[in-house]
Amino acid sequence: MADWVKYFEKTRRSIFDRVEGTRRLIELVIDQTPKGGRILEAGCGTAVLSIILADYGFDVTALDYSQEVLDYAKERLFLNKIRLKFIQGDILKLSALFGNQHFDTICHSGVMEHFKDEDIVASLSEQRIISKKVIFAIPNNRIKNTSGMFGDERLMGNQKWVSLIKAAGFGTVKVYGGYDLPRFTYFLLPGAFFHRRGSFWWKHFSKHSIFVCE
Repeated sequence: MADWVKYFEKTRRSIFDRVEGTRRLIELVIDQTPKGGRILEAGCGTAVLSIILADYGFDVTALDYSQEVLDYAKERLFLNKIRLKFIQGDILKLSALFGNQHFDTICHSGVMEHFKDEDIVASLSEQRIISKKVIFAIPNNRIKNTSGMFGDERLMGNQKWVSLIKAAGFGTVKVYGGYDLPRFTYFLLPGAFFHRRGSFWWKHFSKHSIFVCE
């Protein structure tokens, strides 16, 4: 996965697109994190999620393995009143960078599906050490691997993901879905229905899964 910057440059990465695509994740992070709390976005990429959460008033750190990616994210950040820290680091070695329970929440989107099972468990174990809560989104096995994806995503079902999360030592795992339900549902159901954040059936239809881990 060498050339992330080129991938970012050819895909839509505006704040609007990220809010639209990660709305449920953003809602859950806001709901589950104390006001003004400390958040780490692990594997931040263009850091748009970090920008959104920092603008909401959280103390946000954006971490990525690639310094080139971090430099690219910084170049796109022109909102001077938003306080946002950037740090280069390995998502598999987080406890060496931060102390125990250093953050209230760790969040990320579209990161974990790029790792093999043992590295997913290792990374989540590291995240559990440094944060009270981990909330992350991944594309699941209901999505088709299209040309719009980078190419090495592992599209697994919720049961598999929960087993990996549990193997990392988390005691409680709650599963949610994103807002990318089959198109016909938006025509059949009233608009108000899509504002029910915890709808139990959502996770069974959405092409993305969100896990709240404690």
